[in-house]
Amino acid sequence: MATAQGSGVPIMPNLSIPAFYINLDRDHSRRVRFEEELATAGLRAERISAVDGRAVPDWLQTFYDNRMSDGEIGCSASHLVIYRSIVERGLPYALVLEDDARLERDCLCALTIALKTVPRDWDIIRLIETSSRPLQRLVDIGQGKSLVRYLRVPRSTTGLVVSLSGARKLLTPRLIKEPIDVEIRWPWQLDLNVYGIDPPPVTQASGTEVETTIPARSRPKKNNQLQRMVFNIRKMGLGPYLTCCLGLETRLPADQGQLSRGTVMLSTKPQKA
Repeated sequence: MATAQGSGVPIMPNLSIPAFYINLDRDHSRRVRFEEELATAGLRAERISAVDGRAVPDWLQTFYDNRMSDGEIGCSASHLVIYRSIVERGLPYALVLEDDARLERDCLCALTIALKTVPRDWDIIRLIETSSRPLQRLVDIGQGKSLVRYLRVPRSTTGLVVSLSGARKLLTPRLIKEPIDVEIRWPWQLDLNVYGIDPPPVTQASGTEVETTIPARSRPKKNNQLQRMVFNIRKMGLGPYLTCCLGLETRLPADQGQLSRGTVMLSTKPQKA
């Protein structure tokens, strides 16, 4: 059982965390398998029928053209349907999962602690994939995990927590040119405040377990290093950004509450590149 940082007091998971998962109507076996996965992790989630990329809801018609594959459009639109539910229901946040997610048994506990310590401006907490670049480690949340901010946001939307403010930003009317995971990887486009748990408590099922429904599609690489740097400096502050680039850890003191931007403690322990 995880404990609050510096207190030694066990934190019980909040079983009322609203949660959704995306599943195609025809994928009954994946639905059964994933609901077993949820039960093992002590979670309940509302099933959202995945959108067919060839027949998106009327309110999303202007969001898409033919730049993406049907599978990419369907995945993006399915996420937007959930984000609309978050806004319409006035949920402060919700766990958003895809049906190929694999959850650690203590996933809910790590998530509960992260929600208590994440900065107030957060839009997304990533639960999936680590980054090959240095991380800004903000808070020790137990179980060997940290709440982090990324120099480069990793791929995948298999497991996310999305806040009400994040849902509103992701519903901004626009022509969507990239898959949903790329939009989140490029947070400057929608001014998204993206945090994560590292090591991540969610993994994606391997191809031998679950066959992907979204075929790969190649695109030319975009040179957005300057946009990323300017955005990271604006969000982290120059000092914490440079500290992170140098591979030094940044942590929140144990006796503080929620983190404010620019709070930094230095450690000589380098991050893995």
